[in-house]
Amino acid sequence: TQNIDGLTHATNLPDDKIVSVHGTINKASCETCGTDMDFGAFCDEVKQKIKDIYNPQNGPKESEPINCKACGKATVKPKTVLFGSNLPSEFFERTKEDLPGVDLLIVAGTSLVVSPANSLVYKIPQTSYRVIVNNEPVGRELGIDYGPNAERDFFAQGNCDDVFLDLICELGWLEDLNGARENMADGSINLIQSKMDGED
Repeated sequence: TQNIDGLTHATNLPDDKIVSVHGTINKASCETCGTDMDFGAFCDEVKQKIKDIYNPQNGPKESEPINCKACGKATVKPKTVLFGSNLPSEFFERTKEDLPGVDLLIVAGTSLVVSPANSLVYKIPQTSYRVIVNNEPVGRELGIDYGPNAERDFFAQGNCDDVFLDLICELGWLEDLNGARENMADGSINLIQSKMDGED
């Protein structure tokens, strides 16, 4: 995922199945020495040490640094990749390990302009299928074919939530998905409920 919002990690998927290409806001570490910081402890320190610009009555009047417990530097922050920083090594390792065996690559909700994440579409085997789920066609310059004679590319046009919910219904997984509602945002729950109500 290129999303940094941490929602992917809230899905109960095992961490070894998620590669956060641009990092995530639900983990924290030191930019200097790389030591991880317990995220709950990091959030507590943010509340105690960082000025709340939206509700100034909450928290301190002035911000002070959050120091790394290992090296003492004031460089602890969420594990997001800032412009000019290196991507996590896991992205490159998993690309080498996982892509040669890919049968199907699903690309969802992206412009496919951010490199090197967009390189995945041409690093998979030539025999692999690619499904693009998006509101508009993307990635033509990367070799994705939207023409009538496309052999390996399929364009599933529309909102990602709607397209994937239709796929889930086609596969007969709606009841399974409904059973996982406690892990979902209200918008997703409402979408599932409307789909279930429509099937009655």
